[in-house]
Amino acid sequence: MNPTFKQLEAFYLSAKLGSLSAAAATLHTTQSAISKRVGDLEAELGERVLHRSNAGISITPVGERLLPMAEEALRLRKRMAEASGGSSPLAGRVRIGVTELTALTWLGALISALSREHPGLTLEPRVAPGLQLIEQLRQHELDMAIVPGNYWGDEFRLISVGVVENVWMASPALGVPDTPMRPRDFALYPFLEQSHDSSKSRYYRPWLEEHGFQFNRVFSTNSLAVLGELTIDGFGISQLCPAYFRPELDAGLLKIVYSHPMPPPMTYSAVFHQDTLDERKEIIARRASELCDFSRRRRLAG
Repeated sequence: MNPTFKQLEAFYLSAKLGSLSAAAATLHTTQSAISKRVGDLEAELGERVLHRSNAGISITPVGERLLPMAEEALRLRKRMAEASGGSSPLAGRVRIGVTELTALTWLGALISALSREHPGLTLEPRVAPGLQLIEQLRQHELDMAIVPGNYWGDEFRLISVGVVENVWMASPALGVPDTPMRPRDFALYPFLEQSHDSSKSRYYRPWLEEHGFQFNRVFSTNSLAVLGELTIDGFGISQLCPAYFRPELDAGLLKIVYSHPMPPPMTYSAVFHQDTLDERKEIIARRASELCDFSRRRRLAG
């Protein structure tokens, strides 16, 4: 019996992720290739390790016994490669999803640093609202996502990347008082928010409901840049990041609107699937936490 690492990897990921297609997406190959590798492994063993049906796959008793040994073998291969210097863990393609605020601030610094430090690594960024990114991650269309939130289900591992403050802002022309407003007072003004598929909206919704904030006229957009421009133009109160909008605050185009209580800070996390044996994601997440800076904006001379 002589199973290969590719066969063990295909079996391990299929069993852990619950489908051949998910394993194929993780390994950037086709479902038929994964099916062949698992089939070849079963031929070597002379036993089935996975049951296949229209409802999906399930692991057999033989597969249950093999699974911890497959994991041990794959971890040993990684340690051997690292010890020999023959393979860097940061190589290949990683599909990473980020929300707009990250894309507008420190994403470029992250890509530049990783490209410089690990020339064999290619990051493929996608920018979308947070809930869309989590769904793409769940469908294995992404390898990891950096989004607001500190829990997305037991299937995911999270590493904290940074914390961002989001406060109420408005144009001075809107006439919002300088004294702290009560939650019900917000109903006196139009409210501008990011669309409901944003992870920011999901993060703050329970807090807003808990404290009884009331909004009568609500306008939504899926763009942070548009949200900022509409707020500057006086269309309503919105919740924005003061680190990013500091130039507009300093120029008097925006003012902070105080409330009692004020919104809590928002945690950003790197999110990826559990049990994929892919150390690149943790290393990228740690680097992201070092470079996370929501005040980073391109300054144009002139």
